Amino acid sequence: MSTDERRRSEEKIYQFDESIFRPRTEDRIALPDDEEVIYEEVQPFDQLWIWLLMGMELVILVIALIAAGQAIWTVGLGLGAMTLTMALLSSLKLYTRIDAMGVHFRMKPFHFKEQTIAWEDIDQIHVRKYSPILEYGGWGMRYGRNGKAFNVRGNYGIQIVKKNGKKVLIGTQRPEDAARQLSVHPLLV
Repeated sequence: MSTDERRRSEEKIYQFDESIFRPRTEDRIALPDDEEVIYEEVQPFDQLWIWLLMGMELVILVIALIAAGQAIWTVGLGLGAMTLTMALLSSLKLYTRIDAMGVHFRMKPFHFKEQTIAWEDIDQIHVRKYSPILEYGGWGMRYGRNGKAFNVRGNYGIQIVKKNGKKVLIGTQRPEDAARQLSVHPLLV
């Protein structure tokens, strides 16, 4: 065997094979992306009956103060207080997001940052119909016999029971969508 033949055979033996460093994609499992959003909802506080009620209350307040002969600054003070209340209600929004990390919610302007309930802390989660007046005393950030509630309107919510026994209800205007998205999570009972 000549020197050239021997060198070529040695090159074949020691030839670098790049295929062992390429990942095989056929055996991979798809893991959920941490940033993947499963469900997202923004609910403004836009109940017409409350705005009509507050408008009537504003008119009655101004008429009563003027009829009682109050000073103009008193009328302005009452008008200012009602205007601030209406501005606060108009800025009220409930943000809800469900993703791979857990359930996130924020009731603007009361929560400065998003509140998160991690999947590890949740014992049960489901969508249910409830009575805002009887169970929680109304809408908004409420505390009742069934725990905390964050809602702006309607009577459907995402009920969460934490592993420590505490209950949180987050209102939703899209109960079918929320239930459908929660059904893909293995925690659903």
